[in-house]
Amino acid sequence: MTVTLRPLLSLGLSAALMLPLAAQAAEPEDAIEYRQSALRVMAWQLGPMGDMAQGDIDYDEEEFATRARNLASVAHLPWEGFMEGTLRGDDHTAETDALAKIGDDWSGFEEKQETLKQEVATLARMVDDDEEFSALRRQVGAVGNSCKGCHDDFRAE
Repeated sequence: MTVTLRPLLSLGLSAALMLPLAAQAAEPEDAIEYRQSALRVMAWQLGPMGDMAQGDIDYDEEEFATRARNLASVAHLPWEGFMEGTLRGDDHTAETDALAKIGDDWSGFEEKQETLKQEVATLARMVDDDEEFSALRRQVGAVGNSCKGCHDDFRAE
């Protein structure tokens, strides 16, 4: 009987621990701050790789690999912060460039998210496979284009 109750007890405890987080994320300003912070973390990782790819700074294989892996590990984070009541024009006081069009075209927005996550995962895989820098440069471009595609469609200028 104890064996049967243990998974249920663990599940209940996990759900109870998540309640404060869910309640906190329910506030539009908190969700907006969260997603903006997660996107800044992603930009922090991608920026130097883009600079290396464009030749603005010297290519550092170890630094590039670390940033590619870091980016892959956080690429799933910002999306939960895009919730009802957190888009431009919604009734809140927080600043956001996220257009209400996201809510109108949620499946298109999710498609853009998935494209980004796939491109980032491909970049990390390429680093782990010791791909040539020329191939990595092209993949950084693909990651950047996936960011741009979402910004073009769903972000205010």
